[in-house]
Amino acid sequence: MIKVIAETIQSAKGSSSLHYSGTIEPQQTIPLTFEGIGTVERVLVQAGDMVRKGQVLATIDKADDIALNGATVAKYKQAKDAYNRLKSVYEKGSLPEIKWVEIETNLKEAESQMQLSKSSIRKCTMRAPTDGMIGKRNIEPGQNSVSLRAPIELVKIETILVKISVAENEISRIKKGQKAVFTISALNGRSFEGVVSNVGIVADEISRTYEVKIKTKNPDYEIKPGMVCDVNLNTNIEKDLLYISKNAVSKDGDDKNYVFVVSPDKKHVTKQEVILGYYNETGIEVVSGLTAGQTVVVEGKEKLSNNSLIRL
Repeated sequence: MIKVIAETIQSAKGSSSLHYSGTIEPQQTIPLTFEGIGTVERVLVQAGDMVRKGQVLATIDKADDIALNGATVAKYKQAKDAYNRLKSVYEKGSLPEIKWVEIETNLKEAESQMQLSKSSIRKCTMRAPTDGMIGKRNIEPGQNSVSLRAPIELVKIETILVKISVAENEISRIKKGQKAVFTISALNGRSFEGVVSNVGIVADEISRTYEVKIKTKNPDYEIKPGMVCDVNLNTNIEKDLLYISKNAVSKDGDDKNYVFVVSPDKKHVTKQEVILGYYNETGIEVVSGLTAGQTVVVEGKEKLSNNSLIRL
């Protein structure tokens, strides 16, 4: 027999909470594409890089555009020279009106072509439209810019969103501005606070759930898009809740919480999976898996397994 210390589960008045699995999303995702057409020459960023507005992210080969620009600049200079030489002739009345209109038209066309060629050169360079972080890089030198749907994605994560799916029988209990607490296992189980920013009004056709998003600040960029988290939403509805000591809870290999429940005859224990809620001064809220009046092991559980014999 294994010597253990146990406690009886108590109920207490408290605010009930809702529990969900959530996924971190960026506040904003901006797909970036090349304005110009050509072969990718350089890619200057990697996924995860912080970039500033106006920073060069990638370029495409602009040799043809530079050559074309040279030709249009020469044509413009020629048209401008003709305009300057014949302007005084026209003003003296020695040049027919129709000929002068042709010279003006040639100058305007040459200038337009020159500006277009300069614009084509600028379009060979992809720049960041705002400060942010590179979320995805789907581009390599040598690829054709036309075949790339979104070669680079820029994300804004100074503020992040936690997306959860809420069942139709619970959606009425969630309101904008409601406070939420979520824990991220990838960050050593750290907890963060946020508020509900969006509550969906149209259910998913397949799952019949509503999309809810929780917003929180992320000044150090430690919370990354794609991370999974456990979310607790306090509903502020008073009811009888069950609490146990945190010392009673263990985790199995699948990261599920469990406790050892003492049998009515107090001679053995049963391993019982539990779903937990909020932590407070009373203990840990038990959402499901236990009932009031049951006894759970709080000390000596390290040596126990299912159906182990015990003595209190």
